Amino acid sequence: MPDIAEFVRLNNAPAHLSFVADHHDTYPYITPTGSELSGKSILITGASKGIGRTTAIRCTKAGCSRIVIAARSQPGLGDVVKEIEEEARKSNLETPHILPLQVDVTSDESVRAAAKVVDEAFGGKLDILVNNAGYLPEFKTVIESDPAEWVKGWDVNVKGTFLCCHYFLPFVLKSETKLVINLSSVGAHTLTYGGSSYQASRFANCRLTEFLARDHEDENLIAISVHPGGIKTDMRDNFPEMLHSALVDEPALPADAIIWLAKERREWLNGRFVCATWDMEELEGKKNEVVDRDLFKFRITV
Repeated sequence: MPDIAEFVRLNNAPAHLSFVADHHDTYPYITPTGSELSGKSILITGASKGIGRTTAIRCTKAGCSRIVIAARSQPGLGDVVKEIEEEARKSNLETPHILPLQVDVTSDESVRAAAKVVDEAFGGKLDILVNNAGYLPEFKTVIESDPAEWVKGWDVNVKGTFLCCHYFLPFVLKSETKLVINLSSVGAHTLTYGGSSYQASRFANCRLTEFLARDHEDENLIAISVHPGGIKTDMRDNFPEMLHSALVDEPALPADAIIWLAKERREWLNGRFVCATWDMEELEGKKNEVVDRDLFKFRITV
């Protein structure tokens, strides 16, 4: 078995991950109290399971008023609707307006149709777009990879993010929050053996986020890439077995980090690559350093 450090080739990932103290589960500074997203609307893709499902439920705990849960699996969405309703009861909060949508993020027709439904249901306005849907092909070298499987990683992780931004961004820009969060991965700046489809597509996803911030800076859009941590989702089935020990984080951690990012406008993080595992209170204390050094964007070192 190869050495893990050599297998992964971390580059500067450790320095990035350890910029501030880290967490493996949610903690008081970011745990929702019931009012963080009061009056706000959110759309979450890949919401039938994993991080997307947990985010929808935690947004309910944060008092979110309107939640669009989008996924390819209609039966899975029905379960999430019930869990959202149960969370509202447990938290003694009003049940949000829940809009479950069966959507294939890789299909122009499917995403366009979903946008029409959201437009009609929410009056053409959306506060937060969370592009969570992702796909992790099996780690194989370029020669060994099945071309259709390799491209599927790009279709979901990049094309899917683009299509959702293309059709839902006009609604986001009508709000006061104006926030897009694109789920990425620390793999975007590592070179794990056989990970060319997933890791390169996650890198492209981060760069797309920077373009969103650049293209719409005059409209005050905030776009942030988020590494959710090492979560034991269904995607781990194609994750190299020798790296499963790194999957130690709970899904509530990225969910609550997303809520923290969304509860107020954080222009200083616009276009940047943020780790959900970071201690957000300590990160906030380094705001000036982040801005002055223009940290957490992809650049070539010269």
